[in-house]
Amino acid sequence: MKKLLIKHSFKKKLFFIVLAITLSLVICGGILTIQGFQVRIKADHERDDVVQEEVINQRVEEILNNTESVIDSIAENATLSGAIGPKSKSALDVYAALYEASAPIRDFATVDIYFGGVSHFSTGRGDASRVLPVDYAVLGKADKADSKTVYDVDPSDVTMSGATLMIARKISDYGLGSYVVVRISEDSLKKELTGAFNARDGFMLTNEFFRPICLAGTAEDGVTLSKLRKNFFKRDIYNKDIRENIYIKKMGDTGLISVYTTPPAFEESAVKAGYQIIIFQAFIGVLLCLLVASRMSTSISRPISILTMAMKQFRKGDFDTKIELNREDEFGQLASGFNKMTAQLKETIQDRVEAERKVNESRIELMQAQLNPHFLYNTLDTIKWVAKANQVPEVATLSSSLATILRTAISESQFCMLENELDLVKNYCDIQKIRFDDCFDLEIDVEKDILKAYVPKLILQPLVENSIIHGLEGRSDGKITVSALKIIKEGEPDALEIVVKDNGKGISDEMIALIESDDPSALEGHLGLKNVNTIIRLFYGKNYGIKACRLDDGTKITVLIPFSLKEPKGVMS
Repeated sequence: MKKLLIKHSFKKKLFFIVLAITLSLVICGGILTIQGFQVRIKADHERDDVVQEEVINQRVEEILNNTESVIDSIAENATLSGAIGPKSKSALDVYAALYEASAPIRDFATVDIYFGGVSHFSTGRGDASRVLPVDYAVLGKADKADSKTVYDVDPSDVTMSGATLMIARKISDYGLGSYVVVRISEDSLKKELTGAFNARDGFMLTNEFFRPICLAGTAEDGVTLSKLRKNFFKRDIYNKDIRENIYIKKMGDTGLISVYTTPPAFEESAVKAGYQIIIFQAFIGVLLCLLVASRMSTSISRPISILTMAMKQFRKGDFDTKIELNREDEFGQLASGFNKMTAQLKETIQDRVEAERKVNESRIELMQAQLNPHFLYNTLDTIKWVAKANQVPEVATLSSSLATILRTAISESQFCMLENELDLVKNYCDIQKIRFDDCFDLEIDVEKDILKAYVPKLILQPLVENSIIHGLEGRSDGKITVSALKIIKEGEPDALEIVVKDNGKGISDEMIALIESDDPSALEGHLGLKNVNTIIRLFYGKNYGIKACRLDDGTKITVLIPFSLKEPKGVMS
């Protein structure tokens, strides 16, 4: 019911059209704006994050590179590498060399020289125990690393939030072996990274198993690291269930991993606020649609109503209906066109009534004119009997054949059986044989079951006449053959094919093209062929008609019509 009310109300249609367009623009435009804004902000945010991550990683790499440089200096210093051994220097010399070599990193790191598992020389302060196991952890790894720098954590200083990073290298094989060990505490790392990232960001330095060494900024609570470790161990997407943006980088071959986290570019509250604005705009749009539709419908629906009323009066037969609409827009043009249409239609109806009157008069005159053929037929019949009485058979034949043709011509039916049409052709040929001194023969080859098929009358005589007058001209041994065949095709109605063939000089290509043309005026000047083709197509449609082709010894004209044993009623197409 609601759909019908909208369908029959222009004002409602206008309202819903304007509403649909407005809401589509507001909603789609708003969503696209928010989505585009999100994409743009996210791209800018990610670009800034990459820059910031690079700054942090450069700082961390700088710390590690400086540390390795110090270790290289210590390993190359004979005083320090031989601090424990037969050629060892005094402790004062060793400390002096150690302090000099460790100067670049001493602000954030402690450097120790171990013999076995005990620290003998250190830049650290206090009396804290400096004992490390020699068979595992950092010393164990350094012993197996073949004078390469290794990284690990201090097993005595590991918590859930961080650990002391230890960087070591074996510098001598004397006795239990001597090692240089650099300690960088979590607090020292945080202090060195101060200012490298924003307060809303987080940084994590972990080992290869995501065990924390340093958690800074928003990552200090360890929640993000715990989720990250869980996702990696479960082989899930690394940032599953993590709101923050995650940037992970391996720190060369140190076995350390840096993780930089930043908050999402858009908070959920900001996105919700954007969609709330869209909803508010849609509500305002509905109110505007009501106002605009009301104003527009008043301006547009009034002339449409006037046009509708005028058309209803016109349908009732009031051809004097006029629309008075003083407008210069399209509605004014419609009103002017309507007035012109009604005037022209009124004039056309009057002309048609006058034409029908004249047609009726012509029909009466035609019926009166049929008296003349009847008179001619009766007169020819009288001539036939007089010719027989006076033994002039040619005259009797001429009059009898002509009387048969006239009798068929003046009959009211538009159709006749094929056998009657063939009889008419025989009578016509009898007349032409006398006229042309028996210069041709007629042969008819039609099966009996086809003779009862109905055809339009007088369609074969013009074709035979064309063969006699044009095809057999100048020949004394002419021959005309008329045959018929019933054509049966699956899925199509049965058809009757009638062929008129002669052994004359052959039809021209130009004439064949004219016969096969769809232009009715193409056969102007060839009245017989034109009439036959026109009659067949009027009765049966454009799929039927006549075709012609030239043979080696003459011309073949084919007539194709539907096969019917019942007399058709009027036009069948």
